[in-house]
Order: sequence, then C-alpha cells, then structure tokens
Amino acid sequence: MKTTSSAIEPASPRIRRIAYVGAIALLPYAAMKQYWSLDGTWGIPATYPTLLEGMEARARGKDLGPINSAMLWLYEHGVDVTVVMAALGIFLLLGLVRPWGRIFPRWVPLLARKPVPRWLPLTPAWVTAAILAPVFGVLALTNVVLMVFGLSHPDTDGFSPFAFYIAYSGMGPYGLALGAAAWSYQRRTRRQAA
Repeated sequence: MKTTSSAIEPASPRIRRIAYVGAIALLPYAAMKQYWSLDGTWGIPATYPTLLEGMEARARGKDLGPINSAMLWLYEHGVDVTVVMAALGIFLLLGLVRPWGRIFPRWVPLLARKPVPRWLPLTPAWVTAAILAPVFGVLALTNVVLMVFGLSHPDTDGFSPFAFYIAYSGMGPYGLALGAAAWSYQRRTRRQAA
C-alpha cells in the first residue's frame, strides 16, 4: 500500500517557522566558510594558511583514504566540506517539516513514494540537536552574557571576533530548531507507525 504525504499530519505553522529560522541561522556559517574556501582572508589571522593550503600540508606524503581524498578534492574545487555538511543539515531540518521529508520523492530509485523510515531523519537530527543546542545554545549564550559584563574573554585563536561570531552564532538556533522539528516529526510519525 502506498502512502501519500497527505495521510500524515503536517508540521504546525509554528514548527515550520522555527525550522525556517533555524535554516536561515546556519547560512552565515556556510557563507563564511565558503568565502574562506575560495581563499578569502577577512577574519583569518595573517599567519594562517588558506583552507586548501592547510589541507594540502596535512595530506603531503600521506596515503589518503577515500574520505580525506574527497575532502581534498572539494577544497581543490573551492568547496569547504563543512559547507556541504551545513547544506545537508539544512536539508535535514527542512525535511522534518516538509512533506518530501516523509515520503521518498519519485526520483529515488526503488523507494519512490514509499514512507521514509522514522529512524532515518530522526537519528541524525536528535544526535546533532543534542550536541549543538547545549554547546552553542546554552553555553555560548552564557558566555556572551559573561562577556557583556566583562567576566569572560574568549580566545578566538587570532580570528577576528566579529568573523568568529558571525560564523558560529547560528549554531545554537539551528540546534534548537532541529530539536523542535525532530520532536514534531517524531510525534507526528508515531501515529503513522502505530
């Protein structure tokens, strides 16, 4: 029996808005890392190599496995691997609140129009939310409050503090939005699984 996405309760408008905000919050990180992968230097200490130079230096004289070879290939073509991961993270977040995240699209061989197994999006969503929400949500916010009162002076390792906060300030909202979307997806698909 084929299941249609309309047979499954949609995410509420509030959860969809939270997911969209979380996805948008991750864009500055992706943009900054993509800028750096294209040899942009703003915000990076003058003594730091470019991302490609650093990767090539670490790879020199080593037998690279398939993952490191793929990462080096991406850097050689001007793409930071964490930008790819951010894009996958946004795809995951939006898939938790959109109909295409519950039913495999037509173009997926052998799985077209079949329900997505609950564990497939929920496992990476809960793991990622459990890491990002506390570290970049709670701890980073606490650190900002302490900085405002002059009680903390974080070491940004020579990076421009402004670039550092642009790049990483979206991780907390993304993690919180991912947790909210995963909770909603789990609740909505539990009825379907039963």
